[in-house]
Amino acid sequence: MEIYTLKEASRKVKIGVETLKRACEEGLIKANRLANGQWRIAESALEEALHKGLDLRNVAKKPGKKQPQPEALRRYQEERMRKKQGA
Repeated sequence: MEIYTLKEASRKVKIGVETLKRACEEGLIKANRLANGQWRIAESALEEALHKGLDLRNVAKKPGKKQPQPEALRRYQEERMRKKQGA
């Protein structure tokens, strides 16, 4: 029995690393998370998930973190809109 990292497993089953990670987090694939945050997936767990017909279309994507707009950029855009409306 082989144990794979996320990267190795994703190469083996031709699925993106992030998609495979989300599937592990949601429990679609039996995997172990190590203390340092890395995932390990047994070959048998991969085969079992693929044999069952792993449906990854419904795996939720994590929303990206939106950064606040810099103050200077916001002021510039407001000034530009004022000039546009005045002209």
